[in-house]
Amino acid sequence: MKAALLKSYGGVDQFIVDEVPTPKPEAGEVLIKIEASAVNPFDLILRQGFMAQFIPLELPAVLGGDAAGTIAALGAGVTRLAVGDRVVGDFPANGKGAHAEYGTLPTSSVAKLPANLSFEQGASLVKAGLTGRQTVDALGVKSGDRVLISGALGMVGRAAIQYLQEIGAKPVAGVRAERLETARALTGEAIDITEQPAEATFDFAISTAPAVVGNLVGHVRDSGQVASIVQIPEGVNVDNRVTIHELRHRTDVDTLNAVLKAASEGALIIPIAKVFPLSEVGAAQSAVAVGVQGKVVLKH
Repeated sequence: MKAALLKSYGGVDQFIVDEVPTPKPEAGEVLIKIEASAVNPFDLILRQGFMAQFIPLELPAVLGGDAAGTIAALGAGVTRLAVGDRVVGDFPANGKGAHAEYGTLPTSSVAKLPANLSFEQGASLVKAGLTGRQTVDALGVKSGDRVLISGALGMVGRAAIQYLQEIGAKPVAGVRAERLETARALTGEAIDITEQPAEATFDFAISTAPAVVGNLVGHVRDSGQVASIVQIPEGVNVDNRVTIHELRHRTDVDTLNAVLKAASEGALIIPIAKVFPLSEVGAAQSAVAVGVQGKVVLKH
């Protein structure tokens, strides 16, 4: 099979597309013929070697965490899925990722893709949809609660906002001044997150933008809660006056099924900015690096 291989840590010139053996599913796993995979900001961090101390990759490595395709083969004991099923998969960052023609996953990382969603849409939903929901769930938000979200027009921010709307909460977008109008179209209410507030008015906030973590925490009342997918710098939360939940994406098939259901019903939309062929994985990563407004997807 063809795969986009990262030969060495470094720039996008370190990618080559080459033939590698097609993996075989072990017990409890499925083999997916991958039709589309998403390029996430974390893939750029892996490619540059910034996580090598914590997530060492055996090079050449295959990146890519989000995939959509069809089941091509079943490992022993698999009964929930069948050959030919349209699915999405949540791949780990282990160098055996989704930027390839085929990939294997345990069934606990695979969910059926609704018929009215394309493979490109499916691939765009996995980690953004999971992470967005997990930030909201960490806060225990209820219907009617008002929640501030920084990085609201990013993919995790959008997923969190639309989940908040789904459960009847009131999301408030925290964005730069020049993006207020766009953010209001998504949430109905938006504020300039680059400005420090005169008074904290939120009990709940979700942090997805590293540059404005301090400002976001400043908007939260004493004893409020922040769910953050970015590291909170020292000195931001003086005297631990707010509770901070630092989160990382977690694979969960039940939540993934809920994400896909919401998307199939129109309650969750993750825009796709650009689609590249698998052979142009370097160009796709470069597009993510310059900050396109939407998901970047590889079509296999």
